Amino acid sequence: MESIVVIILIVFVLFLVFKIIKTLFKWLLIGIVVVLAIAYFSNPDEFQHKKGLKELTKNLSVEVKDNAIQVDNYKVFSLTKVKIDGKEKTTGVGAFGKVWYFDDLKDYFKK
Repeated sequence: MESIVVIILIVFVLFLVFKIIKTLFKWLLIGIVVVLAIAYFSNPDEFQHKKGLKELTKNLSVEVKDNAIQVDNYKVFSLTKVKIDGKEKTTGVGAFGKVWYFDDLKDYFKK
C-alpha cells in the first residue's frame, strides 16, 4: 500500500515539474522573441556607425574616410569595420540603438 502512495506522489511531482518547466519555457521563448524584435527595430544604421567613429577619431588626429569604414548588418546587431593599410579590423558593435567601440581602437589608429 505504501509503495502505491509513493508512486502516486512521484507521478504527481513529476507532473507538476513538467507543467512548471513547460510554462517557464513558454515565457522564456516569448521573452527571447521580444528581445530579438526590439534588437531588430533598434539596430543602428550605417550613418550612426560612421558618425560615431568619425567623432571618436577626431581626438586621435586621424582622418578616416567613408570608403574605409564598412558596416556589416546582421539585422539584430551590426559591426563596424575599418580598413587601414590593407588590414581590416572590427572596431565596434551596434545594437539597441547604440554603437560601442572597442578600447583597442586608439592603438589601432596609432600604427
